[in-house]
Amino acid sequence: MTVKRFAVLLVKNGTLLVGLLLTAALSAVATMRVVLTSQDVAVPALLEKRIPDAGALAARRGLLLRVEGKRHDPKVAADLVVAQEPPPGSMLKAHRSVRVWVSLGPLRMTVPAVEGMSLRTARLALEQAKVPLGRVVEVDAPAEEGTVLVQHPGPGDADTLGEEGVSLLASRGPGGREYLMPDLIGRKADVVLEALKLAGLKVAEVRYRSYPGVAPGIVLRQVPAAGHRVSPRETVSLDISKDAS
Repeated sequence: MTVKRFAVLLVKNGTLLVGLLLTAALSAVATMRVVLTSQDVAVPALLEKRIPDAGALAARRGLLLRVEGKRHDPKVAADLVVAQEPPPGSMLKAHRSVRVWVSLGPLRMTVPAVEGMSLRTARLALEQAKVPLGRVVEVDAPAEEGTVLVQHPGPGDADTLGEEGVSLLASRGPGGREYLMPDLIGRKADVVLEALKLAGLKVAEVRYRSYPGVAPGIVLRQVPAAGHRVSPRETVSLDISKDAS
């Protein structure tokens, strides 16, 4: 290669390199100018808008729209914007993105049938079905204590399910029965305990103590006292004599 030809190539390549560097510099300057001249704009309200409409609203303010994902929402219909970040009214640089989430609509739930179950089993069934439990009201009823008598709403699709969830009416046992407490003092303890068991009364406490002149196994004291009205929900306490030795 001659010196003259080498010089020509060097000039051409140098010119090309200078041109590339000049282009890059101009691009950087333009980018900086856009950044520096970007103005703060108010973020529009995009909630409950369809994505095309939300995108158009954002574009009018010089903003971009970015869909982050989808989620269920009980109040916002499917395919509408359910959340946005930043919120409406916030100030954002032009050419920045507003993040939005799209609604999948209400989560479809099926209320299980829990009538006849125990309260504990009913709670587990509702929890597994992801159905919220609302109020639980207990009433006197012949059914076993803790049995679910009525549920509202009934089993099926939860279209009528309110924010309070499923309400349950449960039995607290046959509390309507009442007894007039007899005088148990001086009676044999084993006979008394059997009679209380048959009547459905619970003996909460039995204390044994010595009492002069009284044989072991005799009722010395009772609570409630004789003549007091009691129901199966109440408890009985007894003092019973024991051998002094």
